[in-house]
Amino acid sequence: MTDLVLHQFPGAYGMESLSPFCTKLASYLQLAGVPHERRLGDPREAPRGKLPYVRWDGALLGDSQLIIERCQTELGDPLDGRLDAEAKALGHLLRRAAEDHLYWALLAMRWGDDDVWRASYRDAIAGALPKGTGWFLPGLIRRGVVKSLHHHGLGRHSRETVDAQGIADLDAVAAAMRGDFCSATPRRASIARSGPWSSTSASPPRSVRSCSTPARTRSSAPGASACAPRPRRRRRAMGGSPRDAISARDETTERFRRPD
Repeated sequence: MTDLVLHQFPGAYGMESLSPFCTKLASYLQLAGVPHERRLGDPREAPRGKLPYVRWDGALLGDSQLIIERCQTELGDPLDGRLDAEAKALGHLLRRAAEDHLYWALLAMRWGDDDVWRASYRDAIAGALPKGTGWFLPGLIRRGVVKSLHHHGLGRHSRETVDAQGIADLDAVAAAMRGDFCSATPRRASIARSGPWSSTSASPPRSVRSCSTPARTRSSAPGASACAPRPRRRRRAMGGSPRDAISARDETTERFRRPD
């Protein structure tokens, strides 16, 4: 029997993990019937510095997609093995759409939208951080994520544009999943979607505005960037010096950059 341990970020609000890619890999292992154990992970111990990763028969492996492909090679492919070349190609394109574009639109909603951030995601991130750092690290990490969204390009657009593109992705995937391709048997394409989509189905502790709400109701200026947090009053420190804050930030910021 394969000795496989999955190391991932913790979950919140009914999600398997805060990371879509951890959710994707956990879903695959469960649906494919791969025996495994799940543990909380530390990116500093990961082979690529990101979560998820697995310990497989003593060896460390990173990148959710590469891990899935190794499972298929060594353990068989119970989910996609009977698909023809055309269906596999469609599944590949759907996965790419979910992971390389829809993921970023949802990242903008989670991290860039002030309403969603304050109502749910800030507390979830704080709960996953080392004790005593939750009062300052979520904001520092958020700035880094917003910066990565800007570099990606999607974060340069208005909230209306980001929302419209994300909805277009969802509509396109939903249309493609109709018909013979989507049956009672799970496919890897639907597993890939379970990662990014897990954040749309999660229930935060307080109500937040829908991502389809017009941007003018959520932003102080028409056409404002989707990832431009409004300035807030600085919180009073709950303990620790600025030097301690910088040290803790440098150690843990990598934990919430884009996972594999």
